[in-house]
Amino acid sequence: MSAPWPLTPPDSSDPQTKDVSSVVTAIHVIATERAALAHLEHIYQTDARAQADLARAVDRITQSVREGGKLVVCGVGKSGKVGRKIEATMNSLGVYSAFLHPTEALHGDLGLVRPNDTVLLISFSGRSPELLALLPHLPQTVPVIALSSHTDPASCPLLALHAPLGMGILLPAPIHEDEQSSFGVGAPTSSTTVALSLGDALAIASARKLHTTTGKSPAEIFRGFHPGGAIGAASAMLATPSSGMSARAYDSPASSVSLMWEDINNAPLIPPLTPQSLPTRLIPENMIVPLQAIPTATASPASNSEVRLLDILLAAIQNPNAKSWVFLSPSEIIPPHRVRSLLSPGGDMDMRVSDLAANDNDPLTVPRSNWLLVSDSTPLSEVRYVLSELRKESPVAVIGVVKDLANPDSCIGVVDAEELWG
Repeated sequence: MSAPWPLTPPDSSDPQTKDVSSVVTAIHVIATERAALAHLEHIYQTDARAQADLARAVDRITQSVREGGKLVVCGVGKSGKVGRKIEATMNSLGVYSAFLHPTEALHGDLGLVRPNDTVLLISFSGRSPELLALLPHLPQTVPVIALSSHTDPASCPLLALHAPLGMGILLPAPIHEDEQSSFGVGAPTSSTTVALSLGDALAIASARKLHTTTGKSPAEIFRGFHPGGAIGAASAMLATPSSGMSARAYDSPASSVSLMWEDINNAPLIPPLTPQSLPTRLIPENMIVPLQAIPTATASPASNSEVRLLDILLAAIQNPNAKSWVFLSPSEIIPPHRVRSLLSPGGDMDMRVSDLAANDNDPLTVPRSNWLLVSDSTPLSEVRYVLSELRKESPVAVIGVVKDLANPDSCIGVVDAEELWG
């Protein structure tokens, strides 16, 4: 059986194949980058030190996130573009990350780096002046991971200041031949390909090590962070019950909840169940975040007493027990999915909340008057049913779980309405 394409390039003198040289060049680039990836794979399959340092890097990143810190990614030029992609991938998998441009860091943005963070420096040469200038100003408690072409930590300038303290980790990402020899031009191509691949490997491995709770796997977190676009549509199909199942088709009888509302402080209420209809499956306790565990965002001294988006994000990151819930004031709360939306690449972290409030289409905060108050004895199935009904006209973002519906102050915690659909 003959191959569906010629095994040798066609004669370029043929008018129909006059652009064959462009195709040959493009295929050469693809083949060269494939060879660079194979070379990288061989290193991490055979080099015990590279394997050990990759494992150490994953441990450092996950430890920082568990302790309320984050991964700070730095790079300049094409390495900076790679770094932004790695940061975005990390965040989409629930590994809190932020990109820091080293030049901007030296002009005030260094405050982004906290003592319990981990820093990932990306530089093929390992000697980018901007990164070397940044290193002396990092907290000595911060581990530094260098993604570089160097294969020996002792030869990598980026680790010179941290290696003696045992805080430096090298992730070797060399290429099998230099780009000038491969293509006649030294443009970053093979080097950025291997850096991207290693960054993706680091992100997936970190997410799998970090998210081990039942119902909170990396795949489920990724779906939760992608409500829009083609990924969101595909995720919705995976999460949607099979056809023919109505919104009422859950574990408990639909008659146990009525859509007749009382109005206490303008908040919609779901009445408690009678003992006869009380089911065993209620809102899971691990979904309820106690109010006392939720921090209140405070303005930094440099912001003229006005809370910025960065202040909200830092409050969430520094209080992991709050699961990304943040109070803006005693009467205004920001649910986790809205806090996570602040992590989108290119967002202005210095924007004041008062400026953002002008966007009425998707307000950041939810006032207490708009919480859906639910008795702690209400079954999960009935809460979902009511949410589905309310979605048709006025979607609910925050569920307040109370001990006594007649006393809204008896609220023991909150649940992100979006989490009930995950």
